[in-house]
Amino acid sequence: MRILDNLRELARPREANWFELYVPRDQTVYAIEALAGTGEVQLEPSVRQASHLHVENIRRALIELDDYCKLRQLALPDFRSVPSRLLSSPEAAAEEALSYVRRWGERLTSLQEKMHALQQEKENLQQLQKLLDALHDDDSGIELFSHHGDFLCKGVYACPLSKQLPPDLKEVVTRTLVQGDTAFFLFAALPDRQSVIEQLLDQTSCVEVEIPDWLPSGRSAQEQVIAERLGTIERLYREAQHGIELHWASTRLKEVLANAAVLRWFVDHAADISEHGRYCHVTGWSTLDRADSVESVLEKANIHAIVRHPMPPLTTLPPVRILETWWSRPFHLFQAFSGTPGSKEVDPSFIIPIVVPLLFGFMFPDVGHGLILLLIGMILGTRLRTIRFLIPCGVSSMFFGILFGDLFGVGGLLPALWFRPLDDPLRIFGVALFFGFGLILTGMMFSAIEARWRGLLSEWFARDAPITGLYIAAAVGVFFNVALLAMPFLLAWYLAGSTWIQYRHGKVAFSTTLGNLLQTVFELLLNSFSFIRVGAFALAHAGLTITVSTLAEQFDNPVGYLVTLVLGHLLVICIEGLIVFIQTTRLVFFEFFIRFLRAEGRPLKPLVLPG
Repeated sequence: MRILDNLRELARPREANWFELYVPRDQTVYAIEALAGTGEVQLEPSVRQASHLHVENIRRALIELDDYCKLRQLALPDFRSVPSRLLSSPEAAAEEALSYVRRWGERLTSLQEKMHALQQEKENLQQLQKLLDALHDDDSGIELFSHHGDFLCKGVYACPLSKQLPPDLKEVVTRTLVQGDTAFFLFAALPDRQSVIEQLLDQTSCVEVEIPDWLPSGRSAQEQVIAERLGTIERLYREAQHGIELHWASTRLKEVLANAAVLRWFVDHAADISEHGRYCHVTGWSTLDRADSVESVLEKANIHAIVRHPMPPLTTLPPVRILETWWSRPFHLFQAFSGTPGSKEVDPSFIIPIVVPLLFGFMFPDVGHGLILLLIGMILGTRLRTIRFLIPCGVSSMFFGILFGDLFGVGGLLPALWFRPLDDPLRIFGVALFFGFGLILTGMMFSAIEARWRGLLSEWFARDAPITGLYIAAAVGVFFNVALLAMPFLLAWYLAGSTWIQYRHGKVAFSTTLGNLLQTVFELLLNSFSFIRVGAFALAHAGLTITVSTLAEQFDNPVGYLVTLVLGHLLVICIEGLIVFIQTTRLVFFEFFIRFLRAEGRPLKPLVLPG
């Protein structure tokens, strides 16, 4: 999973997040300098006008929030681990914090009251269980004491065994039962004695045992339903307790409290800020990793500002940050030619440093020529960053030169670790086609990834997946004819999928489906056979270097031999190197990028520090 996340970070441009700052005028320059130091922030004016901050409204809402918590005696959870993100205006954020804490407190009180009621019912039923145990073999039950009658007030009271009843109450006790350390008194008296009974019992620390109306007749039946009800209460109590724990751990509450803490800090400094009565409203984009990084940067710089992260302006396209690494930076030249990918496109920056040197080195295989390109890239690259791509291209040329045994076209100086192109030209063409097949197939897979990011994977699976299958079947079928048997199934899949997509869009046209199929197949054939030129240039390079050596050998004079050899190889490096670079660029753009790259994004242009 970690590998997949790393690949996703490499392949997908990072979309910037919109932020807005309210900065005191005398700290604005320092705030912008601190943001520029990150290299991840681009300022951009907003079409929305910033309204004046009403500090008193913020202060009033925060005071009401504190008063509410004190009145309800709410102990709020710790929120310091949650970053603050003011999505709305500071005034609205303060009002939202007050409103949310009130709703949260009311909900907490409701849950606590529910738990208290369940606990009381549980304790009462446990007393009833003890009372029924005290009845022993008497199956008459206690249902007769469940409610008052027309002529008698009745009740059951549980008292500590050590307590003695006043003499006035003994005459109304119909029965006394003892279970453990508790004495149960069953009362039956005239209605005018009820208040006296309750008053005397309060003085003796006795509690009334309530008998529910749903209690059936008979002790056995009563024991069973009470046990079942206790089980239900235990489950409901655990659920309520879990609900309170979840309510207490609310992420939204912690976010609101974190916002309130930022606003409280802001209000504490508002006296210094509001002396001049003005703020600077700074807006822009940030690609910093953490959600609160803008706040952290300003806090570390001791900048008194308030940060908001509202929705960006609808008319503004968020910029993206393409891959910036030491090995991808030399190939940003290709990115400048092709445009910037959008946030839901694959960024080819991570694969271009592999594809371009491989294509270049295969078409320009020579250890000596590659070494010269490497030295040019290392020497001139210190001043011209755009020429640093020659370093990996030179290394690749040296690598393929070793495989093909080519050193300045002089035969016999190096053994061929693989084969010599001129000795086996068909093989070099086959390798070039195989490389082209892999590159085109990679572009198709990138198209599937983009469809997944855009939520169109079902359409890709219906229409583009069978095309990919046809391409694979055709390539594999050259070597294993059995793979060609899958083509009718893939064609049927494509026709059915394309018809389904057209039906979803409200128009079915079989001629359009067939025309798109023929066009796609024709393009794939042309793109694939375009890579034959990769092998052709490898053969041409070998032929040119041999020609230069042959011409030099025509001079008997050592000076003429050396001058011809040096000038000839310099000419090959300059002219053929330029042509190979152009062909590499063409193959990458028109055979690879065309599969997935639409360049719908705009690059982030971060602030740079002065000097």
